[in-house]
Amino acid sequence: QNGTSFHVFDQGRFAKEVLPKYFKHNNMASFVRQLNMYGFRKVVNIEQGGLVKPERDDTEFQHLCFLQGHEHLLEHIKR
Repeated sequence: QNGTSFHVFDQGRFAKEVLPKYFKHNNMASFVRQLNMYGFRKVVNIEQGGLVKPERDDTEFQHLCFLQGHEHLLEHIKR
């Protein structure tokens, strides 16, 4: 919403339809590991303290250099 993160709203559908278009796999866990290697972190919902599985299938990731409208920062996202 504010351009500081991205959401995966339906992990099953994302893994089945999107991942194979850009990667050699359709494994969501492998995609998350890749994100972590590049410094992306999962945003934890404060209300749930990160200990309870959310009701919605919505996972949010952020990186300090991944900001909407600041494409020049993308070069700083490295392994």
